[in-house]
Amino acid sequence: MTIMIKKTILVILIYLPFISAEIIYVPDDYQDIQSAINASEDGDSVIVDPGFYPGAIDFIGKEIVVSSLYILENDSLIIGSTIIDAQSNSSVVTFSNGETLQSVLQGFTLQGGIGNDEDPDDNGSYFNYGGGIYCVDSDPTVKDCIIQNNIANEGGGGGIFCYNASPNFSGCIISGNESDDVGGGLYSRQNSSPSFYNCTFYDNTAEFGGGCYLRNESNPIFESVTFSSNTANNSGGGIGLKDDADLQGQNVYITNNVAEGLGGGLYINNANPQFSYTLISDNVSSSGAGIYVRNTSTVDFNNVTIANNSAGLYGNGIYMRDAAELNVLNTIIWGNGSPQVYFRSEGTGVELNISYSLVENGEDGIQINDNGDLNWGSGNLDEEPYFCSSGIGNYYIRENSPCVDGGSNGGLIGCFESGCGPINVGPIWYVDNNGDNNSDGSINTPFETISRAITSAVDGDTIRLNPGVYIEPVDFDNKEVVLESRAFELGNPDIISETFFGPGTIGGTCMILDGSTNNGATIRGVSLRGGSDPFGGGLVITNSSPTLENMIIEDNTSEIGGGIYLSDSDAILRDITIRNNGANLGGGIYITDGSPYLENILFDNNVAYWGGGLYVENASPNLDGCIIKNNNAFIEGAGLYQSGGISNIDWTSFENNNGYDYGGGIVANQATINLNQSTFAGNIAGVGSAMSLYSAAIVITNSILWGNEGDLFYLPEEGGLTSLEMNFSDIEGGQDIINTYSNLLFNTQGGIINSNPEFCNPSNGQYKLRENSICRSASESSGVIGAYLSNCGELNTMVDPIVNDFRFLDNYPNPFNPITTITYFLFDDGNFSLKVYDLNGQKIKTLLSEFGYRGERTITWDARNDFGEKVSSGIYIYQLVTVKKIRSKKMMLLK
Repeated sequence: MTIMIKKTILVILIYLPFISAEIIYVPDDYQDIQSAINASEDGDSVIVDPGFYPGAIDFIGKEIVVSSLYILENDSLIIGSTIIDAQSNSSVVTFSNGETLQSVLQGFTLQGGIGNDEDPDDNGSYFNYGGGIYCVDSDPTVKDCIIQNNIANEGGGGGIFCYNASPNFSGCIISGNESDDVGGGLYSRQNSSPSFYNCTFYDNTAEFGGGCYLRNESNPIFESVTFSSNTANNSGGGIGLKDDADLQGQNVYITNNVAEGLGGGLYINNANPQFSYTLISDNVSSSGAGIYVRNTSTVDFNNVTIANNSAGLYGNGIYMRDAAELNVLNTIIWGNGSPQVYFRSEGTGVELNISYSLVENGEDGIQINDNGDLNWGSGNLDEEPYFCSSGIGNYYIRENSPCVDGGSNGGLIGCFESGCGPINVGPIWYVDNNGDNNSDGSINTPFETISRAITSAVDGDTIRLNPGVYIEPVDFDNKEVVLESRAFELGNPDIISETFFGPGTIGGTCMILDGSTNNGATIRGVSLRGGSDPFGGGLVITNSSPTLENMIIEDNTSEIGGGIYLSDSDAILRDITIRNNGANLGGGIYITDGSPYLENILFDNNVAYWGGGLYVENASPNLDGCIIKNNNAFIEGAGLYQSGGISNIDWTSFENNNGYDYGGGIVANQATINLNQSTFAGNIAGVGSAMSLYSAAIVITNSILWGNEGDLFYLPEEGGLTSLEMNFSDIEGGQDIINTYSNLLFNTQGGIINSNPEFCNPSNGQYKLRENSICRSASESSGVIGAYLSNCGELNTMVDPIVNDFRFLDNYPNPFNPITTITYFLFDDGNFSLKVYDLNGQKIKTLLSEFGYRGERTITWDARNDFGEKVSSGIYIYQLVTVKKIRSKKMMLLK
């Protein structure tokens, strides 16, 4: 290190004020800094190597430079590693012999001081002043120093003390200093006018003036100075000004300070400061959290932002009393609660002059209490300022905020210019747990809560949730909006699992949608996980009919409706996985009243005493394209238990469900169930592996009941008379097994067969049909029967019930005649095809077969086949096939 210094003497001389000055090195020439100072003369420089130097120093009136190697190398790490520690004996540095601006201290950490026991007033009273720096009758220069962890009790100025002194500080950090009296970071009095440039006061503590306390006829200057997280046990958390301490402040940032009493950010008592381009935000106190001003003070604010301050009693933003006068120009006063400004109701009246400023709630935001004058000038606004992200302390404004040019002469309102993009006005709103409800809900500055996004949204808007856990209540306020994860936007289905609603710290249901205010809502691409409640562990929908799509509802428990509790609802549920939920009634879902529509739902591995997959009570649900598999009922109805009501079930498979007592697939108790294109396979029960029927009315068409363990049906005589109609279906044991039940009214239009359906691989739960299966042409229209259109070697041309193959395929209008527009999304670049099939699995039309790029596209179909011929009316399947995904949907052509 020494060799390096000596080689750079000429470089150092360039920076030093006296060309002929002598350079003294510590520890090369002198072991300690004070010895080097003692040996120096005016114009000399003392250069100090990094290290720990115990003991205080005194400049003893000399115009010298004392610096660490920072003066040469400009490496801030050197400041922290060149430490002067007073060892709790005195002030760390003393200037008390008329030092001038040519007395320079630079590039040190000053710590361990407890102040000098002095009587600067010469009145016989001695106190400890200036734990870090003691400056009396002197005007030195202090640059690039860290003044930390010093104390000045029973006096003041834990970090710095100034008496009849006007030192110049630049680039300094004053932190962690304290006093049980005044000025945790700085105490300045008696005609002292210190100047601070590019300095920070952080985490200092005092009784009065946590950051600093200035008093007695002075004109201090603060430029680009930050006061943050300072604390006053009484008043002036950030800054305290008293008795004509007429501070001139520009680019001052007073944030997150606390006063137990008055003036969390700024306390002004009989002083006349001027502030411009100043931020006063997020401060806390009993009264006057932002600013407390009193006793004939005259204060000028120009381009000041006063925001989000919080008082326990009065005056969140500003508190005024006792003949105080405040002149406000080009200033934002916002987010400080109600009121923004408070006039004390007792004492001499005050005066507030305000113009070209933005005040929340306008004149109503100022409570004058009949004790003062509010002079409401021209150009004032009451509009959202649109801070970039005030929740994280970013008070820059958006580029089209009204504050950009709403000030005098078309200038700026507030302390910061535009620092981010335009205000988000929809139709897309973003939410993140770490967001800010005072932001605009854009992708870069999301809201914190869903409720805030709903407030901003209008019909047709979309609210997107960043991945995370959400636990807040949701109500859509009669708005037709979409609430979704970013899975669709980013083309990543994994985000569905990563964006979920949980039960909160005290348990309960993950999500509740109650009342008609939610009828217009669509929720998609999220999960509901880990809920536990007597009704609906994962989701409760009552008296409302929203649309739910592409969701995973898993690992929830309840007395009734482990995954979902659905009451008096015509909700649409589409492309949802409901798995690993448990309840007494309805492990996957409990439905009572209403006519909900369930399309492409996977019920997998749910458990209940009654209704492992579903429990339906006096409701009329419609199931289309569902798979109900691996569910367990410890008593009855492993797949479905229905009591009363009418169900219509199409293209749905009941697979490998276990009803320990009755009804592996279905229990129908005084219920009507219409089954079309269904498969019952691999189900188990004590009795009635496919169905247990009690006074029920069942219609089975185009279906397969094969490979279940035990008797297919159970109809106890005490259960009453049941009506069963069965048509064009493959029943293991044939029609003969039906004729054995004395309490069954059986009817058929024919077409019943008793042949092995040739499932692809039933031992592995694969219940599609082989190409040579008799069931591929056994329907009433000579088409396929059962729940699956495709054979083992083909792609599935029916609506795929596995919702993890996440949906992005729609057509409009549907039904249509003669043209419909199909919208599809490619998640990756690559070859793809889009084709149309009939219900027998025959290809009708190849719409596209080519290389495509990621993104959303549309194409129209005019109901013509590959030969240009018009096709007949009916239901058709359109299928998108990409390298990674296969997705199919139904559409209906009308005559």
